[in-house]
Amino acid sequence: MKTKISVIIPVFNGAKYLPRCLDSLLNQTFQDWVAICIDDGSTDNTAIVLDKYATQDKRFIVIHKKNAGVSAARNDGIKLAESEYIHFMDADDILDADYYEKIMKTANQIKADIYGTGFVSDSRYSSNLVYKKSHVLQTLFAKLFWSQALVKSFVWRYVFRTDFIKKNGLCFDTNLISQEDALFVLNSFVLADKVVIVPNVNYHYIFNENSALNKKGKAHHDKLKQQYKIGKQYKIKYAKDNNVLFLWQWRKIIKLFF
Repeated sequence: MKTKISVIIPVFNGAKYLPRCLDSLLNQTFQDWVAICIDDGSTDNTAIVLDKYATQDKRFIVIHKKNAGVSAARNDGIKLAESEYIHFMDADDILDADYYEKIMKTANQIKADIYGTGFVSDSRYSSNLVYKKSHVLQTLFAKLFWSQALVKSFVWRYVFRTDFIKKNGLCFDTNLISQEDALFVLNSFVLADKVVIVPNVNYHYIFNENSALNKKGKAHHDKLKQQYKIGKQYKIKYAKDNNVLFLWQWRKIIKLFF
């Protein structure tokens, strides 16, 4: 019998925060998961932390590799996943204890390609998005409106059917150091027959200013700034191509509904 969920966790120099993340998996009320942890060329104690957890629990599958970026690491995880569902998690974040239990309970009742949740953020750059009601979304307009994916396009908010990802050849763009998850999510929304929002359960996004995305250095920040512009241009083009440009234009008003 297949494992239900593969949790794909790319890690770069995450030793300080990693135990908190991995413990939140161990503390899940739903335990039918494996964690595919990709050590993306870390130079701190990440390898030691990961190997310790893998020794203690065989559900932690650890891959050590040369640094190639978060997109390549996630793509490696997709190739290895043999479960029914895939969830992409960041190494410095945590989950509500009943996160997977509530998603799997919904999945047993409503068949969909993607299950989305709310999230709580400790970052000044992103406000919370918490759902109190379930939403079954089939039109692209409904998917984008209720998920706010044109603005809050974080891949860790969603659990995907593995065969949906692999059948459609969905992967992360390895040329990007930011906005790669936005492209993945928005492309998946076009292809998905159904997206279901699962209420009353949240992913906890914890801003880490020492992460690979936020590392210091003018050249890195200049590249990051340029890719945010590329991401914005992509979202505008996506909205135009799919006749939902008003969702982008009205995004600041729409968020008042939540």
